[in-house]
Amino acid sequence: MSNSERNFWLDLTLSIVYSITIGSGFLLWLVIPQGTNTAFAGIDRGVWLGIHIGSGFLGLMGVILHIVWHWRWLKALRGRPFRTLKKPVLANRVVNRMAWISFIASNVLGLQAWLLTASLPAESVKIFARFHVIASINWLVFLTAHLVLHQRWVASAARRYLPRGIAGNVKGNKKQAHRAGRSANLISN
Repeated sequence: MSNSERNFWLDLTLSIVYSITIGSGFLLWLVIPQGTNTAFAGIDRGVWLGIHIGSGFLGLMGVILHIVWHWRWLKALRGRPFRTLKKPVLANRVVNRMAWISFIASNVLGLQAWLLTASLPAESVKIFARFHVIASINWLVFLTAHLVLHQRWVASAARRYLPRGIAGNVKGNKKQAHRAGRSANLISN
């Protein structure tokens, strides 16, 4: 398996895991907030919180793996001064740093809110939960910007590694799509 394919499958897994984390987070924040014992879809708040924390932890492990796999590239980029970087690389660097800061803040504040729930009054914990939500939304904005900056790679990798029926709907370079279709026709004939 190539590094590109390995990165694609990790990124796809992270997308699924963080979709669960983000979805459960919005439910916990807006639909079944702290201090209520209501349920959503027949599942009570405690279970949704477990899903949120569990998927967040899995995502954190995936992000650590992602960083380990990209460490040489990150280390090489870190040594270059801002003024020597081309605009797309500079934009990527700034977005990645802001995403990383937001990600760390979201995880630390979420962990604090979760750990302090048992030992502090609910009002004291709410401030950590609110900051966790703010940091998480901030991270989501920068993650979206990161995906926009890498959309060509995402589309290209999806066409290469997903089954043809699924990847056929991925937009991208018309020349590559034409070549892929022509290759598929040659193989099927």
